[in-house]
Amino acid sequence: MMKRSQLTNAVKLMSLLVAVLMMSLPGCSAPGEGQGLIPCVSCAPAAKKAAPAPAPKPAPIVQAPDVVCGRLVWPTGNLATSSILVEKCAPSVVQVGVPFDFKIKVKNLTGVALKNVVVKDDVPSSFKVSSVSVKPDTAGNNMVWTFDTLPAGGEKVIVISGTPTSAGKLENCLAVTHQLDTCVALNVVAPALKLTKEAPASVLKCDPIPFKLTVENTGVGDARNVVIKDTLPEGIVTEAGQKDVSINVGTLPAGKSMSYTINAKATKTGNFTNSASASALGGLSANATSTTAVLSPELKITKTGPAMRFLGRPVDYQITVTNTGNGVARNVVIQDIIPAGANSIATSDGGQLADGKISWMVGNLEPRASKTVTVKVVGTQLGTIVNTASATAYCAEAVTATAKTEIKGIPAILLECIDLVDPVEVGGETTYVITVTNQGSLTGTNIGLTVVLEDEAQYISATGPTEARVSGKTIKLAPLPTLAPKERQSWQIKVKAAGSGDVRFHVEMISDQIDRPVRETESTNFYQ
Repeated sequence: MMKRSQLTNAVKLMSLLVAVLMMSLPGCSAPGEGQGLIPCVSCAPAAKKAAPAPAPKPAPIVQAPDVVCGRLVWPTGNLATSSILVEKCAPSVVQVGVPFDFKIKVKNLTGVALKNVVVKDDVPSSFKVSSVSVKPDTAGNNMVWTFDTLPAGGEKVIVISGTPTSAGKLENCLAVTHQLDTCVALNVVAPALKLTKEAPASVLKCDPIPFKLTVENTGVGDARNVVIKDTLPEGIVTEAGQKDVSINVGTLPAGKSMSYTINAKATKTGNFTNSASASALGGLSANATSTTAVLSPELKITKTGPAMRFLGRPVDYQITVTNTGNGVARNVVIQDIIPAGANSIATSDGGQLADGKISWMVGNLEPRASKTVTVKVVGTQLGTIVNTASATAYCAEAVTATAKTEIKGIPAILLECIDLVDPVEVGGETTYVITVTNQGSLTGTNIGLTVVLEDEAQYISATGPTEARVSGKTIKLAPLPTLAPKERQSWQIKVKAAGSGDVRFHVEMISDQIDRPVRETESTNFYQ
């Protein structure tokens, strides 16, 4: 059995040896690992000594309160420029068979999170591990811990508990590494264009054509350098006469849209398909198409009426307007000018007379639709009246139509003959008055009178507007050139009663307007 003095000397010798080793060896490295190793109590190989003779189990000794720690500042060794600090602490003196703890602390020295922090600890075989506060990734004494993320300023503590199994130097070396990422956060956007084009399905040739273009960013992120282009088809131009339109939209944020209106006009009729496109940086594109029918109304007018009417009789005219085009004729107006020599006496469909014109406000006429109106006039003088009607509508050329009617007079000349003295004694005289009156509406021309006397009457003289020529018992009055309507003329024929009896005075009238002679007889009683 070892003496008490010998045991005391052995303990003192071991404490002195540990102190010397700690002063002379501040850190150690496993071959090939460089600064990734943690300082340990001693890295010099222990001197081989002969195993001591078996001795009785010593009584437990209270461990000294001294703690030895190894520190690693990685990767530069300088706290100000390194990213991680690792400390491993243990009592400076431990006893075989008495449990103690290794305490490992890993701390992030930076202001950012560290990724994939790997801690390696090679526990000596002379240390029997009983527990580990943080389960390692590996089994056995070669322990490895991997921490996916160590937050900025954060730390991890690992406690390894165990018992020394043999006396001697208990070396424990530690290594640490981590991944330090330099990250750039980028927003990856995917803008997308959508283009719509609105246009009227149909317009009249005279109408403006509004093309509404709307470009929308339906994707994520700004669409940059957005441009809309529209090449108008043949027959369509802008109000300024251009065919190519380019609109610089610029930057279009996600979910936003911009609308633009192109005011165009047609130079001809037909169906026109118009395609527009939108483009943006990154090869973005969109297309839109619209179709517009350009229509045109066309008016046709006819006017019918009688070729002849007698003076004073009504003349009926019929006016028909038809839309022969393919577009609606809007605001159709029909007008009829009352000709000289006639007066309007009636109209249909609410026609209004003003300043010698009759006007009908027809409204709209659909393609192939017609409207008929009538007007009634009366001729006020002989001759030919020319009646002209016209029709107008929005975006349609004005049209006219004419009807001619000859106004004739009615021949109606009244022939009258009276005797101023009746009866007449033989040898006495009487005067016959012949009167012609134009009761009609037509001027009488070349009105000639012929008087035939019976044997009992003897011609004395004749007076009147024309000369008389006497041949035996026949008296011819020279033709009266004209006799206006309502005009009258008279002749006086003086005769002498040369015999008695019922004597007849015969008068016959002819004119240019009379196909058959008009005869008149006056009876006078000649007595003895």
